[in-house]
Amino acid sequence: MPQNGGGRGWVTDPDSGEKVMPSDWSEFLDWLLSEVREPGTQKEWAVENGVNERTVRRWKADSRFIREWDRRAAELNVHPERTQAVVDALFKQAADGDVKAATLYLQYIDKFTPKRRVVVDDERDASGMSDAELAAELEQLVGELQGD
Repeated sequence: MPQNGGGRGWVTDPDSGEKVMPSDWSEFLDWLLSEVREPGTQKEWAVENGVNERTVRRWKADSRFIREWDRRAAELNVHPERTQAVVDALFKQAADGDVKAATLYLQYIDKFTPKRRVVVDDERDASGMSDAELAAELEQLVGELQGD
């Protein structure tokens, strides 16, 4: 007969001093976070593991369980292997001509591209020059670059 575990079973880790989730809660959380859920439903999981279905619903509503669920889901979702698999798939689609995938891929890699800093020489500020003055200044700069 399924048993109602309530909130009992949380223990304090002697090293960290943090509360540690009971093993049945942790097994349920592992099932929730798995890519392929076997058994297929929460109710089936409860029956298979000898836990009352209402207990499982209470676990999911418990703030400690929710915090651990959020933490582990975030850790799982930003895992480097998962991220790299998505980036690889995006690159493949971009290379095959998918414009949207190319845009997303370029936005992603832009985060890792070194940025250049442009420094403006205030002595040659062109904002107040007339067209003729600007043309003369440009001719002079081109001449300097060409070694005239």
